[in-house]
Amino acid sequence: MLTAVLLFACCLSAPADVTIDSDTISLGLLIPFSSSDARASISMGYAPNAGLARRIQKYEIVSKLTAAGLRTDDLQLPDSVLVHRRAEDVNRDQVNRAILDALTRQFPGANVEISGVEIPPVQVGTGSVEINAILPARLDPAVPVFIRVDLRGTSFLKTVFVRINVRIEAEQPVLKNKVAAHAEIRASDIEWKMAPLRGEPASADQLIGMLAKRDLESGQVVTTDLFYLPLYVHKGESVTVKATAGAVTISATMRAKASGKLGDTITVEHLTGEGSTTARITGPRTLEALLVTK
Repeated sequence: MLTAVLLFACCLSAPADVTIDSDTISLGLLIPFSSSDARASISMGYAPNAGLARRIQKYEIVSKLTAAGLRTDDLQLPDSVLVHRRAEDVNRDQVNRAILDALTRQFPGANVEISGVEIPPVQVGTGSVEINAILPARLDPAVPVFIRVDLRGTSFLKTVFVRINVRIEAEQPVLKNKVAAHAEIRASDIEWKMAPLRGEPASADQLIGMLAKRDLESGQVVTTDLFYLPLYVHKGESVTVKATAGAVTISATMRAKASGKLGDTITVEHLTGEGSTTARITGPRTLEALLVTK
């Protein structure tokens, strides 16, 4: 009985299962060494990521101590120690704030309301966590939106996709007047007002030369899907091609070898079929020469 008591008093035991909260594993986290014991600072390498575990074998501990010239005869060690990394659920308020910040940066001056936030279960370390929200390339508030959220700590990086419903009221082009189907929209038809964002709003530059796909009512928000750009040049028709050198501009009648819209670049040829050039479409059957190709 006395022998057992003395043995217990003289030896240090390591549990078979331990939970830590650090980026590296030192023996002092596994075995209750005194603060003055040099063995406490022996490193056993990396700690597992938050919520995960790493198993350290008994022989690994003994080998580390032996290599450092430190004693092992006073230790009672299990065959292995399972080391868990402490973790906690990601802070929902911080995720919501990151998403709201991303939306307000993307839509400055807009009124943004987020609802129905669905964050998948995810655990992170207990230390500082940097949260960054990345919006999709095309964002349509008319349907649920999935936001990529990156979670970065000192020793981990996790990515989750958060589903949200969002209402964005921003200054957008709105029709002042009715526009008939296939009619060209004019600057006088548009005014800028705060309105709920739906689809991809059009800019003033995008509307130049565009035609309505259908009859449009006044008060309707102008989005790119409501208009189309007509063909200004048709393949095989005669077109006017202008070439400018300094203050001198010359024009020639040529034949289009392809159809195109405003701003497109196509090849045109002389009416005789001899010689061609590349030109950019600047208006109905009107182009600007760019390069002589043959």
